[in-house]
Amino acid sequence: MKKKMAIVLSAILACSMGMTAMAAPSPSIQKEPVAQVVVSPSVGTSNTVTTQAVSVSSDKSAVLPGTTFKTASGQVVDPSAVAMVIAPASAEQAQASAASLAAALASSKMQVVNFTGRSGLSLTDSNGNLNVVNNMVIGLQTAAGEAVAQNGSVSAAFALSDILGAAALGEGETLQALYQRADGTWVAVPVVIKNGAVAVALPAFGGAVNVTFVVAKGAHMEDVPATTSPRT
Repeated sequence: MKKKMAIVLSAILACSMGMTAMAAPSPSIQKEPVAQVVVSPSVGTSNTVTTQAVSVSSDKSAVLPGTTFKTASGQVVDPSAVAMVIAPASAEQAQASAASLAAALASSKMQVVNFTGRSGLSLTDSNGNLNVVNNMVIGLQTAAGEAVAQNGSVSAAFALSDILGAAALGEGETLQALYQRADGTWVAVPVVIKNGAVAVALPAFGGAVNVTFVVAKGAHMEDVPATTSPRT
């Protein structure tokens, strides 16, 4: 079973990295009123995504060709020496992220940027709720534990059931992932769902990023364009 899932994850990572066309940032996110902010009770209490560190080029992660990696001192790091570290958020972190995202959606300023390549992006579920089903911190580091920044795009893959936990997608619903930049702006990033697995493509970031998964109205994306950097 583990071998089969590894093959599925590898295939979906190839989908998330396979297209070379660059998706320009689009402001076309539907301005929808949020009925309620809902955070899955499994986030921070019974997380199905566990703390893990894997090579940035593995059966659970992938690197867009041309992506570069540097430490804070400016030293270039070979991709083979970079690990992707994934840690589940606490319940408090998830609640804070959900509140921040809800405030961004309600703001008159453009505080949520669409880097998915899709137009008319929805971020609420079929009931009009901002429905957070998972929250995690993803960062890059060397074997010595030194933080690494990437300028390009990296992808991470998971079993869909691990991201959803106790939640389920209804008809006409899919998953959307976002992360928050240092300036407070949220970035909606490409998500691929196929064969029981989900991959998220993360454009350039300079430190560990808080990634929030929400249930949203829309169809699953099975192929996504690589994204340009949102300049975290």
